[in-house]
Amino acid sequence: MIDLFHCFGAKPEHRVTPELAARMLRASRCRHLAVNTHAIDEVATGDDLSVGYADATLGKVRALMAPDVLVEPVLNINHPTSAAEAVARTRRAVELTGIKIIKLEVLDRSLTWSANDEVVAAARTLIQDGLEIWPLISADVAAYQASVDLGATMVRVMGSPIGARRGIGPDARAAIVEILRRHDVPVMLDGGIGSVEDVRDALGLGFDSVLVNSCLFAPGVDPVALLEEMRVVVDHARTVGSERQ
Repeated sequence: MIDLFHCFGAKPEHRVTPELAARMLRASRCRHLAVNTHAIDEVATGDDLSVGYADATLGKVRALMAPDVLVEPVLNINHPTSAAEAVARTRRAVELTGIKIIKLEVLDRSLTWSANDEVVAAARTLIQDGLEIWPLISADVAAYQASVDLGATMVRVMGSPIGARRGIGPDARAAIVEILRRHDVPVMLDGGIGSVEDVRDALGLGFDSVLVNSCLFAPGVDPVALLEEMRVVVDHARTVGSERQ
């Protein structure tokens, strides 16, 4: 099903309160709540894990959403730079929360691009642990196929570097078209979305879902209003897709 996902900031200056996080989720109608794990060593319980970089936490946001809106938490393994770090942090987060869906990334030292070999290695270990893994890869057919062969239930493919807000870059487009042609499992565009038009472009190419983050916190942007605009595009694409079936 075509869908819209989002996180709650990519940098410490992206400040999200529990109330703003709840408003964003209601605007987007996102079915999953991404729970950050970069500060996992600083918390005692899973409910204390942050969903951004301010005081919004898993426990506070879930309390504000219930009982009218149900969202399923997903562990966001954000900013590790090696497979070993990603695996260790995932296992600790699962122990704290019991959450078994893992939004997995392993990044290069710039924290803007996927280290594909490392994320595939981490995915292999974590899938063997019995977890549901959504790996993030740069646009590479071999890395996509390796992820599928390991048992990833969704693959997140980057259109451009994290925070670039450039949509699907020309260097990535050919590989993305080939990945979408194979399309063995759902594919999400995750990385580089900067506008409503980028969302429309991604869904037009055949992505099953999109994830937005940094663009929600650009200067002068109201994240709730922008998510509402993107939701309209996603709903239209879903309707068109249903009519074609």
